[in-house]
Amino acid sequence: MPERLPYVPHEELSGNNPNAELAADICELSAFFSSTNSYLLSDLRNDLEIGGDEYRDVDAHNRLANEPIDAAANVIESREKLLGTAYPFELDDTGTELTYIDDLNWARSGYLLSLVLSHLKAISPVLEQADLEPSAADVRILRDWFQKISTPALAAELRGGTAWAFGHPRNDHLPFLEKLKSIWTAVKDGEVKSEAPIGAPAKVKDDEIDVIAARPHPDGCPGFPIAVAQVATGGNWTDKSLRGPATTYFFEFWFNDSPASQILVYHIVPFIIEKDHLRRHTLRLGNILHRLRLAALLSDAEMGVAERRIDAEGIEVFELLGGWLANYKVGEVPNAA
Repeated sequence: MPERLPYVPHEELSGNNPNAELAADICELSAFFSSTNSYLLSDLRNDLEIGGDEYRDVDAHNRLANEPIDAAANVIESREKLLGTAYPFELDDTGTELTYIDDLNWARSGYLLSLVLSHLKAISPVLEQADLEPSAADVRILRDWFQKISTPALAAELRGGTAWAFGHPRNDHLPFLEKLKSIWTAVKDGEVKSEAPIGAPAKVKDDEIDVIAARPHPDGCPGFPIAVAQVATGGNWTDKSLRGPATTYFFEFWFNDSPASQILVYHIVPFIIEKDHLRRHTLRLGNILHRLRLAALLSDAEMGVAERRIDAEGIEVFELLGGWLANYKVGEVPNAA
């Protein structure tokens, strides 16, 4: 059976300024799909040279051909250093071979799910052009799973407490207001209205909030972190700011008494976000949890749940996700449903 390899977009990886994050992602996906769980970064150069431009200057050719490899190695080394055991790959000491670690924990599973979601056809040609795109039915489920695994991650961001998967569809099938009331019986700071207020949408699903987390103090008094998050996995993720709804109307509209505790607003995405863009995105969207931060938090979340410092909905997804990834790797994925 031929190796399953991602598509390599030449135009983004050739020239003087190759997309280093994309080059690293392609190396990771290549190692993941490999039957030997390994990928030589030099193979990226070979892929780029197929159909590439002819160079009269051999030195220039070699320099430009090595540029994406060096860029990818630098990014991979940075990811590995940042994430440690949360990173599902290992680069050898020479920086030439990347190995997929086929021993999944929550963090590695979350990283791989994020990697796949980052390259769906609406965002990137890397999977679709190689006939590696999951089915439309699976994509819907994978996006729901990403929302679910973001739930314990948000609790870990608060260093403990409880987190709820509030986004539609909810596993417990509770209507919007009933779910909000149920959550606030635990939060106990503020009072949810008993009935939908005048002007409420007829079929409100989640009113833009996908995850809620809180870490109350043992004294039961206000003055603790409450976090709300929008989870975005589509190409329009920058258009879904929760800062406005969370800070201007959500609590005023749905509560008789708004929480006295400060509300922290988060935006959770599966993508890698370049450092130069994080300031603007944070100002517009709230605190950003991207792929790298999410994986690190999931390590803390798995330990926190085991130690009972964290109580979170959505954790049942990790077992399902691990099975899906194992099958997806070898091309034997039935619909996740």
